[in-house]
Order: sequence, then C-alpha cells, then structure tokens
Amino acid sequence: MNKVLYCAGIILSLCVACQQNKVKNPVSFPIKKAIVSEKPAADSLVFQDKMIRIYKIDSISFFKEQQQAEYRRDTIASISDVKVAKKLLQGRVVFGDYIPGKNMEIDTLLEGNLIAQVRFNDGRLLIAGKTEGAIDLLENMFVKYFPLEEILLLEGGHTTDQALDLRQGKWDVEEIGNLDYVYFSKHKKYRLNGMFNGQECSSYFLQKKENEVYLTYAQIPLDWNDNFELCTLKEIFWKGDQQLYFRNFFYGAPHDKRAGFYRLDIISEN
Repeated sequence: MNKVLYCAGIILSLCVACQQNKVKNPVSFPIKKAIVSEKPAADSLVFQDKMIRIYKIDSISFFKEQQQAEYRRDTIASISDVKVAKKLLQGRVVFGDYIPGKNMEIDTLLEGNLIAQVRFNDGRLLIAGKTEGAIDLLENMFVKYFPLEEILLLEGGHTTDQALDLRQGKWDVEEIGNLDYVYFSKHKKYRLNGMFNGQECSSYFLQKKENEVYLTYAQIPLDWNDNFELCTLKEIFWKGDQQLYFRNFFYGAPHDKRAGFYRLDIISEN
C-alpha cells in the first residue's frame, strides 16, 4: 500500500512540474506573415511634346483600368464590294482594269478594281498615270469605301495602305489614315488612326474633330531616344477624351523587351 502511495506521489509531482513548465515555457507557434498585395510600378515617362505624353505602365495598372473602362468601340461603316461602290461613286470615280499586255494603262470598259480617275468635291482631278504628290493610281487598287466620310481605301505594293479623301481633297494616307484603325475617344472629340506602310510595324496618329471633320492633331512616334519602341498597338481603349491605353506587340517576337503596356495623355485641350 505504501508503495502505491509512494508511486502516486511521484506521478503527481511530475504532473505539477509539467504544468509549471508549460506556464513558464509556453509552446511558440509560427506566426503567419501578412500577405502584401503587389503594388503597380511607377509609371515611366518615355515621350513628351507639346501635345501628348506617353508613359510605360505596369500590367496591373493596365488591366485594372481595362476592367473599369466604360468603353465601346464604334467602327466606321464601309463597302468592300466594288460593284456597290461603283454605283455610289458614279460620276466621281472611274474604275477599270489593266489592258491585256499593257500593265501601265487602264481600260475603263473592263470590270476591275483599279481606279482610272477621281474627281474630288472641289472639282480637282486625279488621273492614273499622272503622279501627283505621293500617289499614282496605277500603283494602287480599290479595297473599300467609307461613305460617311467619303474616303476611299486603296492598297499598293507590299500591301501598303493608301487613301483618298474626296470631301477634303486629300490623297496623303498619313493625314487620312486607314479608317479600320480608328478608335474614338468617349465623346468622339479625338480618335486614334493609323495605317500599314508595308513594313513589320504600323504607324499611328491622333486626330481631333473640328467642324465635323477629323484633322491631324499629333503624331505618335514609333521610336524615341534612338531606340525603336512601338510596333503594333493592341487591346486599345480610351478613358474619357484625354487618355488612351494600349499594349505594344511584336509579331514573331511577343516577348520582345520593348513590348508592354502604355498610357497616352493628351495634354493640350485647345
């Protein structure tokens, strides 16, 4: 009996000591560190002039703005059926095709998508074979007609864009652009325009609406600081009338270090 009491006492003493040890030296559990959300990198100014500023921005900022953007792209109606275009342009544009064996002459009695003559709204004529300015009609063929703006889109060698503005009497694609490139700002005060010039990359510029027509406002440079930067703009959207967002992309080299996300700010409201 005494042995039993003795053993019980030892066990009780050990339990008390164990409890005291737990109080003095509590077990330490690992504390989870707070998860810190990744912050967007600071915007980097890469180009500026009196009209625009261009910033390279973080992808997080870009996609956040894209998700919040209340933007719907408005495309400009066009007609690519040359037969329909001929009816609409009757008396203003004369179509035809090359004379067999004579690739530098157009027969207007033949069905074709070559343009022999254009009469602008101001009465001036542009005639195939007679180069005026930067365009010779013999080197270009009809692609489509934008009736709302009275603009003809043509295609030259190496699939280059060319255009004729019948209403304003212009034939410089760098001022007219390819209207398939157009993205309007929220209230259509400005729009992005552009064209393909036969090389890998396209060219882009901004237009501003004045007296119901869009006129060149600012060129978007393809390079700055002697380093080529912009190539093909994708995922384009506007925030209001003063900010344009886009992704720079290189076909065949999507991971090019110059690719990335950009914001363009219009800094003049005059």
